Amino acid sequence: MLLDNKTPIIYSLGKIKLELIVVTIYAVSIVILHDVVHLGHMSIPLGIPALLGTAISLILGFRISQSYDRWWEARKIWGAIVNDSRTLVRQVMTFVNSDNPKKDFAIHEKFANAQIGFCFALGKSLRGLDPLSKIRDNFNEEDFMVIAKESNVPNAILKLHGMRLKELIKEEVVNGFDVIQIDGTISRLTDHMGKAERIKSTIFPVTYTVLVEFLLYLFVMLLPLGLTDYFGYLVAPLLILISIPFFLLEKTAINLQNPFNNNKTDTPVLTIANAIEMNLNQMLGKDFKKKEKNEEDGKFFVM
Repeated sequence: MLLDNKTPIIYSLGKIKLELIVVTIYAVSIVILHDVVHLGHMSIPLGIPALLGTAISLILGFRISQSYDRWWEARKIWGAIVNDSRTLVRQVMTFVNSDNPKKDFAIHEKFANAQIGFCFALGKSLRGLDPLSKIRDNFNEEDFMVIAKESNVPNAILKLHGMRLKELIKEEVVNGFDVIQIDGTISRLTDHMGKAERIKSTIFPVTYTVLVEFLLYLFVMLLPLGLTDYFGYLVAPLLILISIPFFLLEKTAINLQNPFNNNKTDTPVLTIANAIEMNLNQMLGKDFKKKEKNEEDGKFFVM
């Protein structure tokens, strides 16, 4: 879910304020040493930092591409969860038919509430939060106690889907073909959950981050030494302006590579879960007003 809101410049610069402070102090120190203390030997050929800057640009381009792939895969997974959540409830509403409409509605409502609980529990668990915090009202006391005992709450909810489907078979309110269709949807939800957990548990190598940061700071250290003979006092503001895009790109890559890290650039899983809750309740015919954007999702989802 991408928002149309433009990210304020102040917000973006705030992400690299420490780097900007270090660069500013270093740039001013170089200017003072070169033009005030007159240490003219503090210069190198401009081609050296230029070559290093080109190499860093290629590395950052590759890293952003890989990070965006992770972020986009996470968003596609949650898009599939939206689709299969609607499909599950639609299938239950279509296939579950008995001579008691009230009983049928109760079955539809149980599946819908459990699926809403699954979406919130999965979003919370991916962010390292309590998966039970928003789903207490979606289950009766017995079912809630069962899923609360499990270490993987979303998986326990999918297991509960399966147990309810088994009960429907015993009550002969669904036929064999209908069971295959519903179980296929539950299996796809399990697959989506596993893919999201894989992204969460697979971390970029630390050595790669350290290497990029080392090259960035090396570039920042060498660049003013190649510019002092040409720009004099303007080296300080020029170095700051040149370094801003490089540090912002690095921060962007770091944020995108962790789409479930509970920050403002995350995939907005709880806002998506709210949308699923609204959709499923409307499918049941309930008067359900659209909620405001979930307060636990960031205001900005792209940087």
